[in-house]
Amino acid sequence: MAAVCLSCKKDNSGPTEKVEIYLLKTFQTVSGKCQVDALTSVLEDSPTIKNEDILKYSENEYEFRLTSSAYLKVKAFRNVSPFAVTVDKQVIYYGFFILPISSFSCDNSIIMDISWNSPNAIFVKLGYPSLLPGASIDDQRNNPKLIAALKKQGKLK
Repeated sequence: MAAVCLSCKKDNSGPTEKVEIYLLKTFQTVSGKCQVDALTSVLEDSPTIKNEDILKYSENEYEFRLTSSAYLKVKAFRNVSPFAVTVDKQVIYYGFFILPISSFSCDNSIIMDISWNSPNAIFVKLGYPSLLPGASIDDQRNNPKLIAALKKQGKLK
């Protein structure tokens, strides 16, 4: 009599909580503000910046360090491109990519821009060109779920 041994092996090769950045397929802004309306936004079908493209994140500097290929994707974004940072496709926060030399003003959102001094780095900051006095932004850049997912993957600086 022959015995067949089957073994189930859990695949632990990848992270269970993927941090990714999506561009938006469709969106509207909140009336009178430079802010993505969460109720009308739809993510693209696949992330522009995948979990494996994110190498490090600095909680103090609000800086993502990316692979070279991911950084080139970000550099190719159109000015004022809406994006969403997600954990397992759950949106943590919305924002806009704004070129650092833009004349566009955006006082009510988290802004992503590229670093001229750090290779392959993008920064997420409050408002553009900066947070104005009296402006209020729901700052989720260091959201506990986001930080926990990055920490679990060893990606915190």
